[in-house]
Amino acid sequence: MKAEKNLKFIKPRDGNPSYYATEITLRGRRIRRFAGYTKDQARQFIARLRLEGPEAVLAPPSAADGRTFGEYARALLDSAEWQGLRSAKRNEGLLKALNVTFKSVPLVDIKPNMVRDYMTRRLTQGPKPLKPASVNRERSLLLRVLNVAKSDGVIASNPISGKSVKRLEEDNSRESRILELGLMDADMRRLIEKADERTRPVVEIALLSGMRLGEILSLRWSQVNFPQRTLTITAAKSKSKRSRMIPLGWDLLEVFRSIRRRGEYVFPNGGTGTHQKSVRKSFESACRRAGIPHGRDSGIVFHDLRHVAATELVKVIDVVTASKILGHASVEMTMRYVHVTDADKRLAIEALGGWLRGPRQKNATPLREISREGLPPLLPAAS
Repeated sequence: MKAEKNLKFIKPRDGNPSYYATEITLRGRRIRRFAGYTKDQARQFIARLRLEGPEAVLAPPSAADGRTFGEYARALLDSAEWQGLRSAKRNEGLLKALNVTFKSVPLVDIKPNMVRDYMTRRLTQGPKPLKPASVNRERSLLLRVLNVAKSDGVIASNPISGKSVKRLEEDNSRESRILELGLMDADMRRLIEKADERTRPVVEIALLSGMRLGEILSLRWSQVNFPQRTLTITAAKSKSKRSRMIPLGWDLLEVFRSIRRRGEYVFPNGGTGTHQKSVRKSFESACRRAGIPHGRDSGIVFHDLRHVAATELVKVIDVVTASKILGHASVEMTMRYVHVTDADKRLAIEALGGWLRGPRQKNATPLREISREGLPPLLPAAS
């Protein structure tokens, strides 16, 4: 291999000095290595790898390998592979938090008890202790870095894999918030009515399609096919990195037809040429006017509209189809968005009885055509 070709200069970052890194492939395995702080050191490092051969590079590490978590993780996050990840920006924040404790710790010295103590401190200490979900994300990055270090032969095994350091049980408060508030169809209609002109179609699209806020705000008119009544979410804008097609029902189609075109984006941001980035303040104002509690701790946030849409979807279609519409990677994720109320259970039991014994009343309206309140759909049917 050519020495210069395999070297990459990493600029100073987050208090770390600049250095050189190298990536080589041996026997089908990608090996990342901290090569040195100067180009001469890096060239000598590559020359030593050539002389020692593949066996030396792939051999289990010894305690003499003193590379620290901070420098190894920094080289990893700066690699082309990790820079291309959707989580690249978030990983920077997670690494900054992990470096407070582990930056100067040699990788070979990281032990399960150190990580468990770290997670406990993050949960209980500081001006604002973290929630379990946030601590789990930090643990996840640490786990991934150590897995790569094991693959590279820097450590013999990952000390926190398996059951040695378990994920924390997360408080899925968002899943129960909607049930606690008892939001019904009338609340959602009132929310639409009280939203301002700019925010109303964003709320309607969220409730009628289950799309994420980022997917809605970044929509281009080229993604909306009126003749075929479809909307395409591109892989670049999808959280799962997979494109998907959403059929446009008549209600949803009318929402798009009601929006005045003012450029490339469905929801443009003034004269900047790009799209809106947030509707947080206007959404909170709409909630206040509609008398709906808002806020992550005691009310709803915009993302909860996706939960409402998912819950309504699985009442009219199977969960697999609902999962495809919502763009979830698995059916299990879709089930986290589904909230069954006592009223839903009662309707289900009544439907079961109707299946076995037949309707109690001749020419009874099928149960699935009746909303929980006997009210019409969120929007009037298109003429």
